[in-house]
Formats: sequence, C-alpha cells, structure tokens
Amino acid sequence: MERPSLLPLLDARLPLTEEKVAEAARLAGVPLAQAWGVVRYYPRYRGLPQGRLLVDDPVARARGFARLREEAEGTHPPLGLEALSPVYLRFTPEGRFVEWEGGLVPFTEFRLPFALGHGERLLPPEPILTLGQYRALGGMEGLKAMAQGLLRPETLLQAVEEAGLLGRGGAAFPAHVKLRAVAQGQAPKYLVVNADESEPGNFKDRFLLEHHPFLVLEGALLAALAVGASHLYLYVREEFQAAILGLQRALSELEEAGLLPLPAEVFPSGGLYICGEETALLESMEGKRAEPRLKPPFPVERGLWGRPTLVQNVETLANLPLILREGPEAWRRREPKLFSLSGDVARPGLYELPLGTPLGEALRRAGGEPGTLQAVLLGGAAGVFTRDWDFPLRFRERRPLGAGAIVAFGPGVDLWEVLLGLAHFLQEESCGKCFPCPLGTAVQAEMVKRRAKDPGLLADLAQTLKGSLCGLGQSAYWAYQSLLEVEGAA
Repeated sequence: MERPSLLPLLDARLPLTEEKVAEAARLAGVPLAQAWGVVRYYPRYRGLPQGRLLVDDPVARARGFARLREEAEGTHPPLGLEALSPVYLRFTPEGRFVEWEGGLVPFTEFRLPFALGHGERLLPPEPILTLGQYRALGGMEGLKAMAQGLLRPETLLQAVEEAGLLGRGGAAFPAHVKLRAVAQGQAPKYLVVNADESEPGNFKDRFLLEHHPFLVLEGALLAALAVGASHLYLYVREEFQAAILGLQRALSELEEAGLLPLPAEVFPSGGLYICGEETALLESMEGKRAEPRLKPPFPVERGLWGRPTLVQNVETLANLPLILREGPEAWRRREPKLFSLSGDVARPGLYELPLGTPLGEALRRAGGEPGTLQAVLLGGAAGVFTRDWDFPLRFRERRPLGAGAIVAFGPGVDLWEVLLGLAHFLQEESCGKCFPCPLGTAVQAEMVKRRAKDPGLLADLAQTLKGSLCGLGQSAYWAYQSLLEVEGAA
C-alpha cells in the first residue's frame, strides 16, 4: 500500500490499550481521534465476537433459533454457524446440528474445466486443488502467456467482452467495462478481490477460496496484468480463516514457482456486512470506518488511496481462466453460475448451473420438491421470498438474483421468524452514515416483530429506505414486501 493501513496495525496489537491505539495511529499517520473512531466501529476491537452466532442465518431461524444458538455457542464459541455456513452442517432428527460427515469427492472424479462440473453438486467439500494438480489441468497457462507478452491485455479484455461476463457479486455489472476503465487510468493502479462474502445463504466465494485458490488467483492476476495494476489485494472476510491461510500459502507457492508477476497480499476484512460494498471496502482498507462513499467518482476513477482501482468479486475473476481456456463463444453458450442451495432440500450444496435454469429445476437438482415448499429466499438478506418456480435464474429478470443464494423453506417453518432475523441483521449492519437506512431498518424490525401487514405503512417504509446511500438500505425492504406478496398469493 502507499501507506500503512490502520486495521492491520491494530490487529497486530490486540488486545488494545490506549498506548497501543496511539502507537498504531502514529505508525499509520492518522489523527488519534480517527483511530479511536475506527476502534469503536469494528466489532473485533470492541471485544465482540466476529461470528454472529446464528443471528443472521435464515436456515437457523427456520430450525428453532433459540435452541440452535444456545448449542452453537457451546460448540463453536469463536465463529458460530455464520462462519461455517449452513451447507457445512447437517441436522439430526432431534434438530441438533453437527459438522458435515460426508466423504470427500476423489480428485480423479473431478470434471473439467478445473473441477467445476457443469450442473454438478460441488459439496460435500472437495479436497483443495494443489498447484501441481491445477497446472496438470492446464492452469496458469494463460497467466504465463500474458506475463511473457504472448497474450496481449487487449486479447483478454476482448474475450471477456465477447463472453458477456457479468459481475457475480450481485450487481451484475459488465466485467469488461470495469476492466477497460481501470486499464485506461493512470498508474499506480490497484486490483482488489472482494471476498467479503457476508450475504446470508451465500457460500460460493468461500468454497472457491478454500478449494480452488489457484483458479481464483490466476483470474485475479490475469485481470491485474490486463489493467496494469501495480498491486493485488485479496480482501477476505475475517471469519474465513481457512481461506486466508490457504491463500497465503498459495501466494507463497506461486512466488516460489516464478508465477507471481506482481506484489499480492491478503487483507482480512473489517468484519461487517457493509464491507462488501465496494467503496466501504476501500474505506476499510484505508483504515477508516467502513462507510460507503458518494459516487461519482467511482472506484475505477478514484479508488484505493485515490488511485484507479478494480474491485471485483471472487467468482467473477475465477471465470477469466475458463473463458480463455474454453473460448468466449463456448463459455457464453453455457454461461455458468454458482448457486448456493440450502434449507429444506435433501442435498444442500453448491451447484454450477447455466444462467436461465428455472428455479424449480435448481431445487430438484438439490433434492427439493417445489410443490412441498412454502417459499424460497432468493438472493439473501437483500433478496426476496418467492414461489415463482418457473423463474429463470438470470440477472436482470423480474426478481433479483443477487449473488445466487437460494434458501428453501418447507411446511411448518415460520417465515415471519425468518424475516425477523433478516430485519434484525440489516438493522445491526447499517453503518449509520445516511439517515434513511438506520431509521428505516429500525422501523422495519419493529413492524416485522408486530407482523404488520398494512400495505400503506410498507409503502412509506420503502420510500424512506429508497433514499439510502447504498444498496443495504435500498434493498432492505424487499424481503418484507415479497413475503406479503407470497402470503397474498397463497
């Protein structure tokens, strides 16, 4: 970085004292008041647990929140279910949960390209793909070609554009537009991998980081070389310790193999949901409170330390080597997308399906029967409840797809209890920078608690939240509104 960041300096001095905070502020070159503002903002510096033990997990809410939370606190005190993700757990007939006991998928059964078998279930967890195994499958060839000047940056940019790759983090913004914008900026420039996967119900990025680190890293390094970035940062959710350690080892292996063409490092996140918003993420990296910036300017113009910065999702970047390997036309014909399926299905897990797959078909792949379900939560906390089984899982359709989380709820589940968990989650995660969001999410939590169904009140709430600065507030009422629609259609 251009200067030391406050967060790593504070992390290295835990537990904090007044003297340690002052030392970190001095080394970071920031006023002491700013340092204390950061300390009071992030949970880990206030002595609060990073993993919110089940509090924001819709699967847990559907299975008896109080009992499961009590058990989780006794079983996983440091992290809880949020850091494990619901798909890594199985439930006994008595409603207790234990860690997944399924066997590993043998490496010889992996399907190309790079073990992302089209339409296949990717969990139970597969073994980590090593650098040698990845290279044996043709991995790193694109990176080597670009580093040696045999593959021009424009060739990659053109391939991404022809493939029509849309961002896989939820916004579905054309990937080539951001790549070209940063490529045209003046150096120094940066690339930041957004691996702060905090959306309830999502676990695709975590899976890629833990089991396919070299696929992610090759995609990130290809993008970094294509845009002329001088440094690569992987901003990883702090609870994902296995991913953080695995990526650090993978970077060391690449450096030893002479396959790391520019400086790269892992940056543990600030530990808040809002850190997934790209400008709040950058504020966090700069050692500030994770609060969204006003746009424009956009990060591609003024990002990290005021320099052009490409902030891109894990899954988006993981597709770059696949596009080069298969060719943009072949990739576009199947247009793969990872979907996190959990809840009341027989085979919860991560599935790779072509965009446009009907929701009902996706559920059946996971052993769920749409006719027996009350609804699914599509897209996480910033998503919607729906019974539209014919809905094509595609971006920019009539319902938000988000990052691809699908949580199924069978008969007997109190959907209002699930909604209450989401409402509390959004209220707690509001950064408070703009007035509509903390006000609207607090009112919403109280309305959900009372199970208010007045469409006029909900319309007023929606109007307030739409004035929020970022997507957290702007989408906070979607699940509430959609549940009323589902109930009205029942």
